[in-house]
Amino acid sequence: MYCLETDRLDCLLRDLDLTAVVAMRRASPQASLYVSLRADLHQVDVRTDEDFQQRLARYVGLRGKLRLHKQAVFAVLQAYKTVETPSFADLLLQLSDLSGQVEKSVASALLSLLDPHQPVIDRELRELLPRYGFPPLAEAPTFDDSVAWQKALHELFAQVISSQRWAAMESRRDGQLPESVCIALSEVRKLNLLLTHARRLVALMPIPRPLATRSRQAVPAPAPTLPVRLHLCR
Repeated sequence: MYCLETDRLDCLLRDLDLTAVVAMRRASPQASLYVSLRADLHQVDVRTDEDFQQRLARYVGLRGKLRLHKQAVFAVLQAYKTVETPSFADLLLQLSDLSGQVEKSVASALLSLLDPHQPVIDRELRELLPRYGFPPLAEAPTFDDSVAWQKALHELFAQVISSQRWAAMESRRDGQLPESVCIALSEVRKLNLLLTHARRLVALMPIPRPLATRSRQAVPAPAPTLPVRLHLCR
C-alpha cells in the first residue's frame, strides 16, 4: 500500500487547509455538474440523450482522437452501468483501443461517475502531487504505469481522508458548496476537487522547508574539478 511519509503528508494537508476556501469556491460549478450527471446516469440512455452527452463531454474533457469516437465512448459508459464493480483497467483498455492512446483521464472520469469512491486523474493532480513526494506520472505513460498510478492515488486519498486534519477543515471546505451538492459528494470527490483547484494556488506558495531541504539534498554534487595550472607566456 502506498503512503506518504508523515512530514510530506503534513505539508500536503497544511496546503489544502490554507487553500480550501478559495479552491472549493472555484470548484463549485464542476461539483454541481458532477452531481447532476450522477443523478441522471441511471435515468437516461447515454447513447441517445444529447443533453446528457453534452454535459458528459464537458465533464470528462472529451477531445482529440477520442472525440471522433464519442458515440463509442457513450456506448461504453452505457454498458458499464450494469457492471457491479467496474474496473479502471478495463475501462482504460476499452477507451485506449478507440483512440490508440492511453486515455487515463477520461477513463478515470467515467469511473468516478460509476463509483464515487474512485479518484479522477487530471493534469492538476499530476503536477501538484510530486511536490509532496508522490511519484510523477509521465504525460504519455504506459498502460501499466497508468493503472499502477491510479491505484497509488486511491491509496493516497484514503490516507488523507483518514487524517484528523482533513476532518478539521470540513466547515471551511464544505461551506463553499451548495448544501444539496455537498451532501451528494463523497469524501473522495471533495478531495479530488480540492486538489485540482488548489494546484494553481499552491504553485504560488513557497516550498515548505523540509521538502526544500530534501530537494537540495537530492541534487548530486558537481564533479570535482582538477586544478588548472596557468602558464604565463613571455
